[in-house]
Amino acid sequence: MKSRNLFMGILVLFTGVVALLSSLGVIEFHWSILWKLWPMFLIIAGIALLPLNDYVKGAILVAALGIGCLLYQAENRHYQGNAVSRFFHRHFAQWDWDDDDVQGDEATDNDTYNASNDFQYDQHFAEPFRDVERASMDIEFGAGDLTLAAPCAELAKVDINSNFVQYSFRSEGGDDEASFHLTGKGTTQHLHKKKGNTNDIALALCAHPVWDFSLDMGAASAKLDFTPYQVSEIEINGGACNLDLKLGDSGIDTEVEISTGASDIDIQVPAGMDCEVRIESAITGKDFKGFEKVERGLWRTPGFGQGSHRITIQIECAVSDISIEQY
Repeated sequence: MKSRNLFMGILVLFTGVVALLSSLGVIEFHWSILWKLWPMFLIIAGIALLPLNDYVKGAILVAALGIGCLLYQAENRHYQGNAVSRFFHRHFAQWDWDDDDVQGDEATDNDTYNASNDFQYDQHFAEPFRDVERASMDIEFGAGDLTLAAPCAELAKVDINSNFVQYSFRSEGGDDEASFHLTGKGTTQHLHKKKGNTNDIALALCAHPVWDFSLDMGAASAKLDFTPYQVSEIEINGGACNLDLKLGDSGIDTEVEISTGASDIDIQVPAGMDCEVRIESAITGKDFKGFEKVERGLWRTPGFGQGSHRITIQIECAVSDISIEQY
């Protein structure tokens, strides 16, 4: 039996049993506590790399999962609040969450607004067009959905619909270049009151400049179609995310760096264009259509090196499913 199959089987079986027992109400399971135990992913990755018999590694993995259960139980004794609010409060503290309690007449206007049933942030940002050669976009957001839309007439345009995050948009640069930063500030109060939480971002860029794109996200989904754009660098850091990335033949070299935890990654690249993929991963499902394996962790398109420009993809992940295909 292959080590990868044994590991994936044990992990899927363990996760399925926990999810089933939680769904049936047999156990009370809080996913936010699991996020606090994220170093367990590193331990599992280390076990996978040990030069031992597959069955011995399987036994060690079972023991590690048992220890993880004990640690979870110890943390669960001190658990307060629902899983969603705890997750956002602990893992996105850099957003400066407004968590002040509303107490009678002492409540501020901001507290009253946050507690309102009509709490909603509909925001729209736009940077007027100017003729720059290079531009960069830096986005930080936790959970939700991000979509890169078709090019716009402005230099950059952002439309946001959220009921727990308020964003700020900042631009810098001179005559020949521009940089944009989108960051969020949220409130956990509304998360306690709403079952459904919305945080949707629609982004559109000008097609003229050469873009550098940086994205930091948590448990989120991103659908990024870069085919209409000239993009030089793409850097994506995520937790448990769903990433759908489509790259085009813009006539320049494109470098992509992706670092995630447990994620689902789908990438499309143009057929006939040089493409190289390097992966460092512990436990990963791989489906690379139209690629040839050169060595461990390295794949290339047939005839690589003959084109005038190329796409280079570097992926570092823990437990993920990666699909790359040509279109």
